[in-house]
Amino acid sequence: MSSPHVGEASLGRPRPRIHFTPGDGWINDPYGIGWVNGRYELYYQAVPGSVTWGPNCHWGHATAPDLVQWSEGPLALAPQDYEVGCWSGSVVHEADPPTIFYTRVAGDDWDLGKVATATLDATTGRWTTRSGDVIVDQPPAHLDVRCFRDPYVFRHGDGWTMLVGAALEGGTAAVLQYHSPDMLTWAYDGILCSRQSDRTDAVWTASMWECPQLFPLGDEWVLLVSVCEAGTLQYVAAAIGGYDGHAFRARTWQRLTYGNCAYAMAAFLDRDGRRCVMSWLREEPQGDEPLAERAGAHSVASTIELDEGGRLVLRPHQDVVALRARALAGHTDGTGTSYEVVDAPVEINAVTRPGLEVTISDDAQSRATLTVGADRDVLVIDRGGYGRETLPLRDSGASVRILLDADILEVFTAGTYGAYRIAPSCSSGTRVVRIDHGGAGSDGQNIVWPLTSR
Repeated sequence: MSSPHVGEASLGRPRPRIHFTPGDGWINDPYGIGWVNGRYELYYQAVPGSVTWGPNCHWGHATAPDLVQWSEGPLALAPQDYEVGCWSGSVVHEADPPTIFYTRVAGDDWDLGKVATATLDATTGRWTTRSGDVIVDQPPAHLDVRCFRDPYVFRHGDGWTMLVGAALEGGTAAVLQYHSPDMLTWAYDGILCSRQSDRTDAVWTASMWECPQLFPLGDEWVLLVSVCEAGTLQYVAAAIGGYDGHAFRARTWQRLTYGNCAYAMAAFLDRDGRRCVMSWLREEPQGDEPLAERAGAHSVASTIELDEGGRLVLRPHQDVVALRARALAGHTDGTGTSYEVVDAPVEINAVTRPGLEVTISDDAQSRATLTVGADRDVLVIDRGGYGRETLPLRDSGASVRILLDADILEVFTAGTYGAYRIAPSCSSGTRVVRIDHGGAGSDGQNIVWPLTSR
């Protein structure tokens, strides 16, 4: 995992320990995650030397023996003279040679990217791309495409399929599909999936889809998209449906992430073949210029599964669960229990019954309070300086799992997931977690574990 850098403590912003962060500069979308030659690989979009986004995006690279202990390596891609930036894409590790597919941005129109490739030299370990390594120069001429980026390539049948996120005329969000027998020559297949929606819909999916991901899960197919409206990033949405190799037909949609933090979700298989996801965790506020040294983080890895009702559910990956140390013994009074956590990330398991309130404080200040709403159908999240958020509760009485790591808060319920930033501590000392159960007698089911690196 990332190691602390000089200056973090003096800036009043401790570095997360179980969430990947860059040594310096900006990071956003993760991609190319996979178990390769005995280790995990992670690629991501980066703007070195800046704490705000810029078009001169690079590709960062990290490796790990598990899905927690990431070590940052040299940059994999940097913009060449013929491109403004190397934007998001995907990696085909099993190709010979391994191949990166990325959005090449050139000229002044950054909304319409080109799909370019880079290949790995096994001898030097370096990725190389040339000016002529463009496989899709522009979107189909007969479509009025307003935005075009983020290629996602996977094997299907006897060949390869590529998805590209798009915005079409009239406010229609879409994913376009291409196919290739050899990953060298590509033909346009058509629109994989498209949708018009507005904010009155049960699940609003905006007018632009970024970072499309399509994969089988049990007997179903799942489409993940990061929804964007008029240049403003929103959240991750998911559809469950059928895929015939040409078109995806959605049967149900759901919002997959809550809060203003998680975006650009990337799907992958872990070393045991389980379907997993990771997301970019944005700063709050976005584009926070007063930040120093670094901006952005990645979520912990989660498994993604279908519950009995056919909805997608995220759970922290086993590599995260394996970090649990001995459960803390708290101080209990008539209404709840207080736990002291000394300089460590923590996992909180609490039962979402009426009266539940989880308060996180340090430096004698409350950083966040999570409360079961009066109607029992939402978890209300109050954070000093950030305003109020609500996370739907699909199953009142089930456990909620809260991961707290420096200024990052990830919340997993029985049917929803949210990620949030909280005000950073001014020290790396003792943090207090207070769980009040409102006299409901659920204390025995509330557990707090410090999370320690191996």
